Amino acid sequence: MAQQDSTGLQSLLEKQQDDMISNAVPTVRERKKTLLKLKRLLVDQEAALIEALVTDMRRPAFEAFSFEIALLLNEIDYVCRSLTKWMRSERSIHSKFGYIETIRKKRSPFGSVLIISPWNYPLQLALMPAISAIAAGNRCVIKPSEYAPATSKLLQRVISQTFSPEVLTVVPGDVQTAKQLISRPFNLIFFTGSQETGKAVSQQAAKQLIPVITELGGKNPCILDETGYSPEAIREIVWGKFLNAGQTCIAPDTLFVHESIYAKTLSEIEAVLLSFYGDHAKESKDYGRICNRAHFEKLLHVLTQGKIRFGGDFNAEELFIAPTVLTDIPSESPIWHDEIFGPILPVIPYANLESLLHQQVIQRDALVAYIFSKHKPCIKLLENHMRSTTISINQVIQHGANPHVAFGGVGRSGHGSYHGKAGFQAFSYEKTAYNVYRYLTVPGKFPPYSDQNLHIVKKFRKWLL
Repeated sequence: MAQQDSTGLQSLLEKQQDDMISNAVPTVRERKKTLLKLKRLLVDQEAALIEALVTDMRRPAFEAFSFEIALLLNEIDYVCRSLTKWMRSERSIHSKFGYIETIRKKRSPFGSVLIISPWNYPLQLALMPAISAIAAGNRCVIKPSEYAPATSKLLQRVISQTFSPEVLTVVPGDVQTAKQLISRPFNLIFFTGSQETGKAVSQQAAKQLIPVITELGGKNPCILDETGYSPEAIREIVWGKFLNAGQTCIAPDTLFVHESIYAKTLSEIEAVLLSFYGDHAKESKDYGRICNRAHFEKLLHVLTQGKIRFGGDFNAEELFIAPTVLTDIPSESPIWHDEIFGPILPVIPYANLESLLHQQVIQRDALVAYIFSKHKPCIKLLENHMRSTTISINQVIQHGANPHVAFGGVGRSGHGSYHGKAGFQAFSYEKTAYNVYRYLTVPGKFPPYSDQNLHIVKKFRKWLL
């Protein structure tokens, strides 16, 4: 990157941070006004945004609106309804011997926040954290993915036309731009992407003691037992897996099916895929494409790691991989531990859930764990086994659209959560004003200390301290 570009990035950050210092923390009214401007932008630019998403990934217009624009609009509406309540100070009074203490707590913004967003949902995952950051009173710099160029370019243009760079700005570019940005002294970094890149971002941020929120995905298991089987359940699982051609961080990664329903589950999956996308998914207007060449090549290797029960077709020119079902996965296959992130569904039989969990083939800290069951002990068993922040029962994906559900990972799937109130809290910290009114002097607290005073403190510590 040229030195001039580097200087420009530093100047941008300084402007945001200077603006935070020179101006008061945004009021609730000002924050809502900014969010409503963003909402108006999404409404006015809906057609252009959908066109950009279709260009980048051949995203069906229905999916582009439902899982990018609509989710953002719903989040803004919810945040604006709730923000006044979230911003209220918490006050408490406590009486001690010789004094009365008053404590007032409020949430305070970090300052200037860097948001690094991925390519799979290039609009939603750029603006959803920005909504939380703005609600908390921060300034934002968004670095969108270079692998979604049409969406990135449009986002930069419409954001620059709507907001001053001191409030919200978009900085497009490649990996070198991202490296330049994370080397700057932002007050908080929010990263969504791969585990490998997330580690690099966290390591760089640690050098400057910058807090980091990471959303890293993971191998989300989906358990289907004999009590949870139904054509509706299979339809739900197949829809969630192949949405956005499988490139969804909370998609079911691998399906574990009780052996008593294994054969009919495979047959039903095939029937559902045919009903969704027809005999030739490549010709379906409702089926997307792989985002970039490198990821396409990675997924071609995944196709070789089991027996293809259904699908398996691909077209390199169009970055197309058909919805594919794999069975008979060898024990040494990388598919057991590597996230797939594509339209390939391994279906694996099991005899007993407890034994399956003890085999350690399921990532305990996946972003989400799914189970389709009516058997409460099995559901409880999975809940107790998983470290995931969300255990989703008899549905997939939908919880990610609910602002009442904190969205985030733990361990290998990330650190920190957002959406709704969780996002407001993630992008702010608790600031306390502590005040004391003394009505009696207690000299024994000051040196020189005495054994008698130590005895008094031990006996009456609850009232003295």
